[in-house]
Amino acid sequence: MTRASFAWALCAALAACVKSTSLPKFVVLDPVFDSVFVGNQKPLPNVIYFDGDKLQTPPASTVTWQSSDATILAVNNPSGQIKGLKRGTAFVSATVEGTQGSEIVAVPDTVDITLLVDTLYLLPGDTMTIPTIILHRDNLPVPVVSYDAPANAFFAIPDPSKGRVEATTTPGGPVTYTVHADVVTATGGVYVLDPTSPASRKAFFSVVGPSVVGAAVSHLNASPEAISYTSTGGNPAFRISAASSSSEQVVQVTIPQAVGTPPVAFAIDSITPADSSTCAPPRAWAIWSTPTSTAYSGNPDPGQQISVTQLVSDGGSGLVAGGRFAYRARRGEVYTSPLSLLRITGVFVARLTTPVVCP
Repeated sequence: MTRASFAWALCAALAACVKSTSLPKFVVLDPVFDSVFVGNQKPLPNVIYFDGDKLQTPPASTVTWQSSDATILAVNNPSGQIKGLKRGTAFVSATVEGTQGSEIVAVPDTVDITLLVDTLYLLPGDTMTIPTIILHRDNLPVPVVSYDAPANAFFAIPDPSKGRVEATTTPGGPVTYTVHADVVTATGGVYVLDPTSPASRKAFFSVVGPSVVGAAVSHLNASPEAISYTSTGGNPAFRISAASSSSEQVVQVTIPQAVGTPPVAFAIDSITPADSSTCAPPRAWAIWSTPTSTAYSGNPDPGQQISVTQLVSDGGSGLVAGGRFAYRARRGEVYTSPLSLLRITGVFVARLTTPVVCP
């Protein structure tokens, strides 16, 4: 969304921009989300000011700028530049006649590693490529990336250049792995879970905002629930959900098909709130939610999918499902804003149950 369209959308929400002293003043920055590498500079964002009567671009001399964290991001008023100082995220605020607006600025290192899922929960014999994003400043050569882990009984990374984790048949962990990008490193952990142990029901997911910079990533351990059920009309269906009690975030993927072996990847499609049905799912769909917000899966791409990689015995009469998912979703309350887009990536090991009863 452009500066003007975003500002006009806000203005329209405030009684269609008719002249009225009762309309609140506001400041909109363009872009509302940005990033700058450590050591780099870029111009301050553009400013649109609504004074209660009309939209205007205020003179530079009337705008006061401030960084929420001057150790991460410097704001140089005379030169009209922002500069990245160290890895992190900060707000840049502009104040016009006592009214303030802000943009979020993520500051990655000159070479930056983001582990989308730094904790891998796998079943014995499972495999997974560590989901990694490598950023580097444009004037630097592409970094050499490698993956390694100490010798252990639970998993191996046979090819250091690929980052593919191969679990053995022995449960255990965590064991730390390391990702290298030139001189920069990041670490995560691998657990190989025992499907016969009731305690081995784990999930982990990350939520990335409008940037793929590591500072914008939320990493969450969660309690999973896997459900195999019959939808309305008698068709098989599957749902995996994972809830983080500490942050009250929930991810959920629903598939209008049965899952089984051999493993199959299901594409996650777009959905609207009106179509997000559990008992009559029109297609595979996903959400991310908190008590105050819900984001619905958007247009599919090759990486937007869920895979149930294993269905194994829990040691009794039940089954344990293991797999992973990745999708993008837009928050419903700010659907058209650039800040609405989220990227969700996760892994799960969960006991398969059938508590859903559909009419």
